[in-house]
Amino acid sequence: MSMQDPQPRLPVESGSVTVGRRAFLAGLAAVGGAAAARGALAPAAAAGEKAPAGEANLPPQGAPQSGKGGPARGTVHDIRNEMQEVRDPATSARVVRLTGDGSENVHPYFTSATFLGDGAEHVVFASNRSGRFQHYLLEVRTGRLVQLTDGAELSPFSVCPDPGGRLFYFDGPALHVVKIDSLEDRELYRVPDGFRPALPTCTADGQYVAFAYCEKRAVSTESGRIYSTMAETYFQRPRCVIMRVRAANGEAAAIWGEVAWISHVLIHPARPNLILFCHEGGSNVRQRMWTVDADEKGPRQARPLYPQRPGESCVHEFFTRQGEVGFQYSLDVEGRREDFNAFIRIDGTWIRQYLLPGQRPGHIQANSTGTLLIGDRGYLGPDDKDGGRYMALMTHASGRAQVRRLCQHNTSWKTQASHPHAVFSADDRWVAFNSDQGGHTNVYIAEVPGV
Repeated sequence: MSMQDPQPRLPVESGSVTVGRRAFLAGLAAVGGAAAARGALAPAAAAGEKAPAGEANLPPQGAPQSGKGGPARGTVHDIRNEMQEVRDPATSARVVRLTGDGSENVHPYFTSATFLGDGAEHVVFASNRSGRFQHYLLEVRTGRLVQLTDGAELSPFSVCPDPGGRLFYFDGPALHVVKIDSLEDRELYRVPDGFRPALPTCTADGQYVAFAYCEKRAVSTESGRIYSTMAETYFQRPRCVIMRVRAANGEAAAIWGEVAWISHVLIHPARPNLILFCHEGGSNVRQRMWTVDADEKGPRQARPLYPQRPGESCVHEFFTRQGEVGFQYSLDVEGRREDFNAFIRIDGTWIRQYLLPGQRPGHIQANSTGTLLIGDRGYLGPDDKDGGRYMALMTHASGRAQVRRLCQHNTSWKTQASHPHAVFSADDRWVAFNSDQGGHTNVYIAEVPGV
């Protein structure tokens, strides 16, 4: 794909802004560079330059400064020279590369939000452009990039943006929350010694955060290839505990634990007592998806969600905005494999399965109404050899999934960071994804046609 416009025609504001989000959007403006109640950032700050204290409230007076040798929280970059728009030669879709300075840039995991606010104006992602990974907020229209964290041990995926205007993230064993409008940062919880945290997840209102911590174990099968240690870790059966933390005061509760590798913990968007998790281990796992109810009286019990039978497998579960569980389901039938997009209620009822025309689409996420899916692979038939390099839009009817390609991502799939992990904006008009085409992982957004 050839770059056409170094000053891209960037997303416009959504026409409808809910009253509850107006204050949040005004707060984002204080960080992102536009006028706001607390002031405005200095115009045209050079890359790496701190906004002058007399011209902006970023960082506010008394905010912590970096003591780790790198740029501090609140550092402002102008990255307009990194942003480029293309028209996909195969689909004509509008695609904007948001980053491109030679560093690694990764948006949050597909089970979390990437866009903040009502549209595609503000994007959260991690970058190691400062020498180590930190989390950033990009105001897409202006190219104003603000550093939100100054941690020492951040992972690109150990983060969960709260659509209400906060960022929950792990810095090593410590769970932090940072307010995006003021950059106030505080520690909420700390994982005990000998364990490491997994992906955090939060309720839609940001009141609770859930995650698992798992026993640290040495492994011998690390080869540098993705998933090379998965089988060994599965058979080691590390001790794992699912935690739920109240964001207001850091009150922590152990919800479930077992001697098994637990991953992919997801808290229900509206019912914080319900937690979905998986037993990790790839094809070694006989039952992947489980649920646990924190309000259950007496001895708590985890229960399988969609009990698997021989020849069945499930992957990449997520909560829709309606609180249902979407996932991908595969069935081995007489030597051939059938792949489905599937949905199920959290209580295990009303299962819907939609046969895909080819291989499953990698990772999927639904739009705000559940009527359109985005996937990071787009196979149009059983003999399609090119689907692994396309983003795909999917609809469902009469037990089948209809797949159409949105744009190429051309990623290598060699690392977790290079997986596209596509997510919708709140107004469903854009999707964000990762790609390492060109040798470095960068964040892209693509316009969804007809929305």
